[in-house]
Amino acid sequence: MNGFERRKKQKQQDIQSATLKLFNQYGPSGMNIAKIAKAAKVSQVTIYNHFENKEQLIRETIKAYLMEQFELYEQLLLSNSTFETKLKNIMFEKAKSFTTINPQFLQELILQDEPLQRWFHSFYSEQSLPLLIKFIKTSQQKGEINPELSVDTILFYIQALKTQLDQLAPHEIATFDKNKSLEILHIFFKGISPN
Repeated sequence: MNGFERRKKQKQQDIQSATLKLFNQYGPSGMNIAKIAKAAKVSQVTIYNHFENKEQLIRETIKAYLMEQFELYEQLLLSNSTFETKLKNIMFEKAKSFTTINPQFLQELILQDEPLQRWFHSFYSEQSLPLLIKFIKTSQQKGEINPELSVDTILFYIQALKTQLDQLAPHEIATFDKNKSLEILHIFFKGISPN
């Protein structure tokens, strides 16, 4: 990559980084190209040289963020750690992600943006779901998950937990700390009984 391409790529990353920060603060409807340009320290023309419009910029930024998160979760799930350690690490990363992206704004955007919605569903069914199924089956083979439970039931349970986490209000996210994560993991592994 020559110097021009490197600078171009860096500007694009700066623009997307600023977009993600503003998205987390204001949501998709509370942002405009002028705000993004100011936050990224570039001109509006520079943004339009890289992205067709605000919608495409937000869409590409969210896709890049979700791909980055997927790669992180993939590394955690495919590591040699125990099942419990993997889930703890994922839970902590999920809690950390709340400071980067507001889950309610993300859900709102996915519902409103049909191209992003199609991409998201395709990405989930072709990348995320197969990885999760592989993780569950491997953990069952290792005896870390009850092999008598169906993969569908385990997926349902994990999805229910994820859905609830995604629906936390901003004030709840702010109080979501390490202790709460550990308590949720305790319930996940051992249920609510005292034993």
